[in-house]
Amino acid sequence: MATVRRVLAGNPGPFTGPGTNTWLLGDEPAAVVIDPGPDDPAHLGAIERRLGSMAVGAVLVTHGHADHLEGAERLAARHHTRVLRHPELADGDLVHAGELTLQAIFTPGHAADHLCFWMAGDRVLFTGDLILGQGSTMIVHPEGSVGDYLRSLDRIAALEPRMLFPGHGDPVREAAARIEWCREHRLEREEQVLAAVRGEPGTAEELTGRVYVAELQANPALLRGAEATLLAHLAKLVEDGRVQLVGDRYEPAAD
Repeated sequence: MATVRRVLAGNPGPFTGPGTNTWLLGDEPAAVVIDPGPDDPAHLGAIERRLGSMAVGAVLVTHGHADHLEGAERLAARHHTRVLRHPELADGDLVHAGELTLQAIFTPGHAADHLCFWMAGDRVLFTGDLILGQGSTMIVHPEGSVGDYLRSLDRIAALEPRMLFPGHGDPVREAAARIEWCREHRLEREEQVLAAVRGEPGTAEELTGRVYVAELQANPALLRGAEATLLAHLAKLVEDGRVQLVGDRYEPAAD
């Protein structure tokens, strides 16, 4: 298996967990850097120290959220290489650097431009924010899509990876079980949202307070993300014909 090193960004928080993972792949003559993280001199310096004398053959970005993308151009400029992300990288495109080959897998859901990176020979997948090491990822309406997210999980499950390297949290060795947990969690949340609408129609704000009771009691700072994720679930339920929007209130769809 190719050498994989992690550099953890100093940006912990309610939406980034312990911080953003920057992954360094390979050895001499050229490494690949995935998700350079925030444009923070301390973090970029830590990346450079871990690289040592290695050249950087490619800087890859899973998606355009600031905590993954901001430092990419600065790092790429230092190493006279390019930043590769969607749409420059399309589904199935191969990236070669030194002895490494990675394949871009288009996996929208968390973000509309999301890519995972697949090393077929080692059967390892760099998942960005599609799958986290712990907990569930946010799907923020309108950029995020629950339907796309579930289809992306199906896509990576079909690859049968043996190990996942997420954008936040620790590597996952039980890959199949983790993918299935993410699917079941999202479907369970969908049923909770539907039950809340059927129990008492309401606005997105009202429904968020009923669906995310435990999470918001534990951490009120999650309110903005919880409401955006709930809106993404409601959008899917409206598309599926199970819920309707009347004014600013969500109601069960008419039979």
